[in-house]
Amino acid sequence: MAEGTERLFVSRLSFKMATQFRDIAAKESRSRAISKSLNLQVLDFGKTAVETPYYWALYYHDGRGAIRARPGHKLVYFKNIADDPRVSSGNYPVRESDVKSLTKSQFYKFLRDPSKGMVVADSVGPTAGDPFFDRAARKFKRQSNAIGEKAFSAFVRECMGDDMEIDITGTFSI
Repeated sequence: MAEGTERLFVSRLSFKMATQFRDIAAKESRSRAISKSLNLQVLDFGKTAVETPYYWALYYHDGRGAIRARPGHKLVYFKNIADDPRVSSGNYPVRESDVKSLTKSQFYKFLRDPSKGMVVADSVGPTAGDPFFDRAARKFKRQSNAIGEKAFSAFVRECMGDDMEIDITGTFSI
């Protein structure tokens, strides 16, 4: 096989595998925002990354430690994310600098109406993560051989012609 053909196969297989992993990870995540944001980034030859733009995805995945408000400030969150005007329209912060504060009038409006589920605290304890990438990796590993075999068979057929009968058995590992 010529070097260009090998490179083409590796690039296609990498992209196909990354696409499959992204789809599995999107199903495994309990966060709709993260599920919808997972995208593919083609890197150097033969490498494709699955990524999300959200800075907080790492904390969502791994969990986080306790947080304390800065002096003179409070931590504010909502029991139901849909009630939070900072993100209710789906505008989740991408960078930490994108995090919005409630306006003074919003804060007092929600403070007066306990049915809105606003929680005000000086500190919050740690939270467990949702290791959806880890779960996706385990599922993907079980499927990767079939993906690789199918891609290899299709690529050989493309190179050699459709008349060839191909029965490929083997293993691919990640």
